[in-house]
Amino acid sequence: MAAGQDARRPLAAIGAAIEAGLPEQAAGMFEAWAHPDPAAALLALLLLDRRDALAEWLPRAETAGLEAALRELGLPVGGPGPDLVAALLGLARDPGAETARVHFASLVLVAGRHRLAEALLLPAWAGHASSAMVARALSGTWMLLGREAQALEAARIAAEAAPQAPEPMEHLAGLLLRAGQPGPALLAAGRAIGAAPQSHQGWRLASTGLLELGQTADAIAAANRAARLSALHAPHAEQIRTAHAAELPAAHAAELPAAGAAELPGDSAAPSPQRPKVQADWARLPTAAVAPPPPPLRRAVATRARIVDALLLRETRTMFSGSRLGYAWALVEPLSHVLLLSAVFFFLGHDSRPPIGDAMLTFYMTGVLSFLFFAHMTERAMDLPAANRSLLLVPAVGLFDILAAKAVLSAVTDLVVAAVTFALLIALGVGKLPEDPAAMVACYLMLFLLSFGVACVNMVASTVTSAWEKLWPSFLRLQYFTCGVFYHPLDMPEDIRNLILLNPLVHVTEWMRQAYFHGYESPFLDIPYLFQWTIGCLLVGTALFAAAARQMRRPA
Repeated sequence: MAAGQDARRPLAAIGAAIEAGLPEQAAGMFEAWAHPDPAAALLALLLLDRRDALAEWLPRAETAGLEAALRELGLPVGGPGPDLVAALLGLARDPGAETARVHFASLVLVAGRHRLAEALLLPAWAGHASSAMVARALSGTWMLLGREAQALEAARIAAEAAPQAPEPMEHLAGLLLRAGQPGPALLAAGRAIGAAPQSHQGWRLASTGLLELGQTADAIAAANRAARLSALHAPHAEQIRTAHAAELPAAHAAELPAAGAAELPGDSAAPSPQRPKVQADWARLPTAAVAPPPPPLRRAVATRARIVDALLLRETRTMFSGSRLGYAWALVEPLSHVLLLSAVFFFLGHDSRPPIGDAMLTFYMTGVLSFLFFAHMTERAMDLPAANRSLLLVPAVGLFDILAAKAVLSAVTDLVVAAVTFALLIALGVGKLPEDPAAMVACYLMLFLLSFGVACVNMVASTVTSAWEKLWPSFLRLQYFTCGVFYHPLDMPEDIRNLILLNPLVHVTEWMRQAYFHGYESPFLDIPYLFQWTIGCLLVGTALFAAAARQMRRPA
């Protein structure tokens, strides 16, 4: 008997490893398990999703052994409750059947082994392609595990997969209320009621949503409707009716039915003579899951503009909040680059005569400002999905809105810095006004579009792999030495110059200097080539963004 107990001990260790989030360690334990009991091995294979090996152990597993294996994992066996052994055997015989998998996992979940239930459900999880049954089961599991964002996403998938089933809609409405989104929760509850008008849970959730939205009268009516359908909700209806009756006009409050007395469709009883009859549809909730028509283009654009404007104000307060210098750092940064370059070339004995213009400071500055414009916009986009998880819970806010606000704020900041920097150079007597302001504006506009396209690519790449957040700054350091910040292409050997001119940022730098310096016409500037790069980056960036938008919104 002791030998039998020793043979079963590894199963508990495998279960503990799975619950600790160490599936590789659990698999290693199973591989090292010498002479396992067939029933224990069968249960371990189900937890590890080793479907190909189930047929070998299933014929040898006996009911007594399965009961002992379940007890070792702390699962209740026997008594008047659900038959865990039958559910286990059903899944072992057909591991690809979602119904059997969800049934067994649900019994494990009810027994309090939440992580084991998750391990049983995950093999059937296919993201947005999952069935309503699997998504609903995983949503409940993740909610019990405290992963509310994942639970909400799975609940949305379940509701989309079964739009006519009231229970997934009710579950989604409950999670939306927990997430502080009463508007979407009310819509989900309304769709549940539209699918099943007698859904007492849908009316209860609608009552809570209406109350949070400040629609007290409708909330009381919905609560009364829930109480009329099920006595379980009578305390809730009585509580909010008593607590909020003072908020209603006296005449209106007198018309409200008592808890449990709301009229329903099909009721034949006559209304009480002391209280006027309340119409069945008095609580204004949708009775069918009808999608609203899309708003006109002008209104949609205006709405997005207001969202971006609000995000701009938010980003303005937070962009440099981690630095004591605040926005002063935006001005210090380009000046520090120029002073460092000047010091380095001075100590190296470099000729102080610039290739273009009269002062090295202006020559460096025309290159540094355009490079920093590109670097800031493309680098700040990488952490946007991870840094704005809470903001993305607001249904009206999208990742593109956040990226647009960040890009516009970065561009405006760098343009202001450029204007202040050139004003300082003019005050010092080493600068002047641009020779061709219109060309400089066109150059900055092209640079903005190019940077925005690359920013979209960076946002997607950083979501796919965290290594991109380390690779891109290294690439920017390489760009610093190849985009013509502190040299002119004429100073380079022809072979190297031909390679450098493939870099679109070199053409940005040349365009900037041609617009700034009097009498300078760059022999290397190729605006059509720069335009092709810009359009290509915008197309690739926006296509990748659209393809990965849903993945980027999902919790990490």
